[in-house]
Amino acid sequence: MKFLIPAFLFFLPALSAQDLYDYAHSRAYARYLLQSQQYALAAEEYERLIFLKPDNDTLRTELLRAYRRGNTPEKGLQQWSKWQLESRPKSRLLFGEYSKLLLRGGFPAEARDLATQSNVFDSSQIRRTVLYADMLEQKWKQANVSLAQIPLSDKLSRRTDLEKLIQKGQKQKLKKPWLATALSVPVPGLGKVYSGAWKDGIISLLFVGVNTWQAVRRFDKEGTDTFWGWIHSGFALGLYSGNLYGAHKAARRYNQKKIKQLQHETEALVFPVLD
Repeated sequence: MKFLIPAFLFFLPALSAQDLYDYAHSRAYARYLLQSQQYALAAEEYERLIFLKPDNDTLRTELLRAYRRGNTPEKGLQQWSKWQLESRPKSRLLFGEYSKLLLRGGFPAEARDLATQSNVFDSSQIRRTVLYADMLEQKWKQANVSLAQIPLSDKLSRRTDLEKLIQKGQKQKLKKPWLATALSVPVPGLGKVYSGAWKDGIISLLFVGVNTWQAVRRFDKEGTDTFWGWIHSGFALGLYSGNLYGAHKAARRYNQKKIKQLQHETEALVFPVLD
């Protein structure tokens, strides 16, 4: 037994060196996976490295980056909540990547608050984060102001494209649902035409018009006791009411389509420049 302890002590430095050797190679392999855009595999490798070195902020930063670039920001946000880093000294690199993850994950307001309230970011990072948050929230007037506050010396990536998109957002005209409804009161279907659904508008006009005409025709010929006169009147009233609701809905649908389209354009422009 007395010979086992010295033998163990003899091999201990070798075992420790082997761990360092494995860590160095695993770190290099994780970086290779990240650079070669194998983000899911890179995330798995970084998770293993963080298990070995749980307080390494550089590893945490690179893990969040793998999640963000791999289009799985929700996993990164879940991982962040597990780390509970609020009480620790804040790393600018790590919190900078976290703010990008918030932008990518659909939380631009939180990213803006983090940048402006955490006292971690430099002025350039704050201005960029605020700009991207404004654009992702489609607050185009604020985005225009935020862009103007970024000096040319900051060398903002794709600045001209960002400026064009902001101008497009400011010029975007949305339909007014109340106006679409009001237009459909005197002329059934006109509100749908105003909202771009001109085929539905013509159908509404024909259906309401035909049933109204049939009702009037029956009443003129057979008097107020006619069964079919009241049937056509009921159809006409129901179609007219539906026409009012449909006009309001058509305007909202038009707006949602335009907003969603511009949101896709914004994400396609902003997300790649986060790096």
